[in-house]
Amino acid sequence: MKKLISFCTLGLLTAAVLAGCSQQKTETETGESPVVLGEYKGITYTPLSTEVTDEQLDIEIKNFMSDYVDPTPVDRPAELGDTVNIDYVGLLDGVAFDGGTAEAYDLQLGSGTFIPGFEDGLVGVSKGDERDLNLTFPEDYGSADLAGQSVVFQVKVNDVLGFPELDEDFVTSYTDFTTVDEFVQSTRDSLVEAAESRAQSQAQYDVFQKVMENCKINVSDEDIQKYYDEIYSAYENMATGYGLDLETLVGYMGMDLETFQGELRASADTAVQQLAVIKAIAEKEGITVEQADLEKLAEEYGYDSVEALTEDAGDDAESTVLADKVMAFLVENAVAE
Repeated sequence: MKKLISFCTLGLLTAAVLAGCSQQKTETETGESPVVLGEYKGITYTPLSTEVTDEQLDIEIKNFMSDYVDPTPVDRPAELGDTVNIDYVGLLDGVAFDGGTAEAYDLQLGSGTFIPGFEDGLVGVSKGDERDLNLTFPEDYGSADLAGQSVVFQVKVNDVLGFPELDEDFVTSYTDFTTVDEFVQSTRDSLVEAAESRAQSQAQYDVFQKVMENCKINVSDEDIQKYYDEIYSAYENMATGYGLDLETLVGYMGMDLETFQGELRASADTAVQQLAVIKAIAEKEGITVEQADLEKLAEEYGYDSVEALTEDAGDDAESTVLADKVMAFLVENAVAE
């Protein structure tokens, strides 16, 4: 299916192989509803900013330019979007740690390639500068030996490279625009659209998490097992498609098979609970899936007709629309603080 079930993605390891979400039952074996709804209107949340700064715009433009022209040495301090060629050594308790040393490394400032604070700490450096960066690795960093650790990066700047000034020659050569202003405005609009999309997704996530906490949920082990089996089978098929066994595939994800199975089962439990809450809210509020909704979904994801969509996706198409409509309803009835 081309469209992933939006509510299911909130609780899954990865959204690559979702299947069968819509087929879960809405009642327990005793015929009782698996959900007792708590408060789901008036939920408070903190919205993400959708502001696009001039610095963000400049980095995006330089990222675009890097696809067509190479940066060249500049005789000025480094700015966000510039590339610095550096040697660096990372020290933990005064000792160089594995993977923390490199020479003649090209790093674009603002790319988010290195841990927080590294790139910002090099803004303003010039060729020949040396700088010590006192940083802390994120708590969720991939290496357990470095996660949460305070370190010092000793950095030497070999060169600062930047892009030429954006002009109409570049714009007309590499874009569909005829003026710099048009290109810049289009780039800003795209960044704003992306920021608004992130803010909307985060609002839905934050509100729905609180709604889930307010509910009493009792889904059946049978439904959880069925969901788990479907996703597990999909991963096995994925592994086969790559010519691998499942254990090897999940090894590439940084897990052993037992850990993967445990996390997948927990995710299946969460997804089935989410589905039950979605359906309960939809039923109480009279939220339904209309033909026009399915037509819009089919068009959005490149299907020629609703029939083609449902042939590929089955009941998951309706579940996708229902989840999106309920999520929109919850945010519309939430309170931004």
